[in-house]
Amino acid sequence: IEAGSLDKARSFYFEQAKNIVGNNVRLPSIWGAGEGDQVSTNLYTTISLSDRAMLLACYNGLGRYYTATNDVESALAWYEEARILYQSTYLKQETTAMYEWDWDESAPDVPELTRQRVISLIACSELFSAIGNTAISVERRHISNELKKVLPLTHFTPDVRRLNDPAKVEAAYLLRHPDPRLCHKLSVTHPRLQVPGSWAKMEPAAGTKSPEPRQRFASFIWNSHLYVFGGWQGSEKTLKYFKDFWCLNLEDEVAGRAWRKLPDYPQGLVGRGMVVHREAKRAYLITGKPLVTYFDLVTEKWAGIRTTYTATEEDKRCGVRNDWPFRGNAVEDGLVVINKGKIYTFGGTQEGVILGNNLLMELDLQTKKWTRLSGYVTAPQYADYSCPGPRASPCGWVGPDKDRIYVLFGHANRDGAQMLGQMHGSPSMDAYAYDDFWSWGISEGKWRRERLSGNMPSPRTEMGYTFNEKLGKAIVFGGYTPCVPTTYAEKNKSFSFTYYADTFMLESSQSGDSDSPSFKSTDPQTIAAPSETSYSRWRQVITKGFPTYRSHTHLNTDPDTGKVYLFGGLSNADFIPSRNNVISRPFSDVWQLRVDVPGGDFGSVDVEEEARTAKVGPWRRCFTCGNTGWWKRCSGRCGGKAFFCGVGCQREGWKEHKAFHDCGKV
Repeated sequence: IEAGSLDKARSFYFEQAKNIVGNNVRLPSIWGAGEGDQVSTNLYTTISLSDRAMLLACYNGLGRYYTATNDVESALAWYEEARILYQSTYLKQETTAMYEWDWDESAPDVPELTRQRVISLIACSELFSAIGNTAISVERRHISNELKKVLPLTHFTPDVRRLNDPAKVEAAYLLRHPDPRLCHKLSVTHPRLQVPGSWAKMEPAAGTKSPEPRQRFASFIWNSHLYVFGGWQGSEKTLKYFKDFWCLNLEDEVAGRAWRKLPDYPQGLVGRGMVVHREAKRAYLITGKPLVTYFDLVTEKWAGIRTTYTATEEDKRCGVRNDWPFRGNAVEDGLVVINKGKIYTFGGTQEGVILGNNLLMELDLQTKKWTRLSGYVTAPQYADYSCPGPRASPCGWVGPDKDRIYVLFGHANRDGAQMLGQMHGSPSMDAYAYDDFWSWGISEGKWRRERLSGNMPSPRTEMGYTFNEKLGKAIVFGGYTPCVPTTYAEKNKSFSFTYYADTFMLESSQSGDSDSPSFKSTDPQTIAAPSETSYSRWRQVITKGFPTYRSHTHLNTDPDTGKVYLFGGLSNADFIPSRNNVISRPFSDVWQLRVDVPGGDFGSVDVEEEARTAKVGPWRRCFTCGNTGWWKRCSGRCGGKAFFCGVGCQREGWKEHKAFHDCGKV
């Protein structure tokens, strides 16, 4: 490669890789879609550690080749193959594997394996940084840097120490995602990995009431109305649970978008999910109780159905007690989806189950019976890598074929489990953000590990997500990770966590995109560039402005128009520099996402105006909601110390700004 013999290098690395994996294995494994597990764990768990190190070197070499030819997409595909290969190391112990091996970055004592892994992580980090995906760039560099905590000194050769440059690590921790200092400079340079987008804040009609800021609420869209139920807001001094129910007319441009209050629920609830049965015109609320409540979208009244469940012997072995799968009649922060008259729940927490679980349940709305499909109520001692690990706050959706349920990321509440003295707790009191992607085949009744390809979001939890049926694409926004630190240089503070405000979209290989040509060869012995074929891949949505960094936000798609909306969530106050006198900041703002794809409502975006606004003057943050943008400065006697993004935020934050900055009318 260094001598410029690129094609020779490519052929050499590919031939050496095929000598190890065999000629009938297609590489990289992005072309396994529809052919079973998309991650070659069965193959990769059987090879020796020395062959594993050699294979990593081959994959890294192919990544270097495609980097040298400026094919970023193909280079990332090979580095992802290297990551999959390395992660398969701990899957080899089929009966004694521990979740902690994955969570705590355990590794075999093979220095060359570590060296090749660091090469892959750093190369991947630099590629993601070059295309503006700072979140996963920092995450990859952080993983590489953290290896020094779990591996012997013999692994840290001069080459490894050079790659883990402390100055670059420190610079990475200074970034936010997106970073206001960088995002206005970004443009789409790799269309298969990026797509233009725009966030527009929607102000409610003047003089109307709105729901209070909140997090961990339920929401959905019906008949072009956004519905929001429950949730809570709290800090060290106050804690408030909501039982109120609201809807917002998203389409009424004449009278103005106004919130309308609906009948309250009998009690305040947090972390519950609601799904709409479109044919029955009902919104079902899943609480964990046998009585499943629903809201009639026509009569606008609450009602309920009585459901049943009979535990099998296998269910009991997997932790079911007292003939009911949800302990304490409660399930919080789990995934809830509906498909063909059946409601599915996955993961979340229950009474006494703080770590999270991987229980997959199905409720048939016709028979009103629950069935356990997979998973455990409480995580077993030894890991079961045939299915997703125990978690809370994953995101997920029903796929376009209506026969697969996808599950992405989430976290294991190891800190909570430790405080209660439960198994799999973390002595260091750290939660773990998953980096995996799974799907459940409804017809075949089993899990499949999916590959993360393209320009993907970094591992996270508590993110907003939606599947847009009009576009045939899944969209993810924001979230939080307890695993990657952030440094705030202006205040000389460092945090062990990161909040996100970036946006990503998953392109399905079945979508028929014109920029995704078919795989040109079915011969597994032929090397082909991933950028020359069609496969499911992520693209980052490049926007000049964005809602502020937050977790527990919700994305919803209007099924009638295909428009995507965001509501609520919270952020730590230190991520909003002008608001450092509170522990957390909840939100009640509404935004619309426009994306430059057919049906993405991008035609109304003034691209030139957005670019001009983003480049003129410094970025400012709204004093009330913390959103970044070109906001109006306060004209009071404070001398413009505060900025507001709209009249609503000016009204909401005026009293606090007046006290905080000794402001008043001039």
